Amino acid sequence: MQAMDRINRKFGRGTLLLGAEGIRKKWKMRQAFTSPAYTTRWRDLPRAVT
Repeated sequence: MQAMDRINRKFGRGTLLLGAEGIRKKWKMRQAFTSPAYTTRWRDLPRAVT
């Protein structure tokens, strides 16, 4: 429990929960902004330049 308390203090209340507490999502992903072919086209992938 001490480890869980430390993690929750560091990263915010509710970061770690016990399994019996259940999971309630407080957020939803905004799917309206995703591309329909986000990884299926090679030209859409970012290119690393050194």
